Amino acid sequence: MGERGHRASLATWLAEAVYAQGRLGEALRLTEEAETLGGLDDYEVQGRWRATKAKLLARRGQFPAATRLAEEAVTQIPATIDPPERAEFLLARAEVSRLYGALDEAEACARRALQFYEDRQMVPLAEQARALIDSLAATAA
Repeated sequence: MGERGHRASLATWLAEAVYAQGRLGEALRLTEEAETLGGLDDYEVQGRWRATKAKLLARRGQFPAATRLAEEAVTQIPATIDPPERAEFLLARAEVSRLYGALDEAEACARRALQFYEDRQMVPLAEQARALIDSLAATAA
């Protein structure tokens, strides 16, 4: 029927899921599908494909492009709202920085995400952010 919005949204969620499973080629293909299908006015789709693709590029050592996409993911969200996706995209940015070796920047992004989750009592997500911060501290030590 030509519907593209839901397909784009589902592609972003699937891309993140298969990324977490280590199926990086499939994740890349799904981010490209979401990029093609997504409407420019849908900050969630635009941000999510960028966040996942940024992590994929960082794993390939393409840090300038990965950093740019990670920053774009965060800035896709209008300044007038503060949805959970902002923290999600900050964690993606933290992952890119971690892979690059910029541990201070990674920790700063993870702490911003943690603060967001704690303020909204999103306990499981706060625990994930805390685990990343602990992992960064262990790596730095």
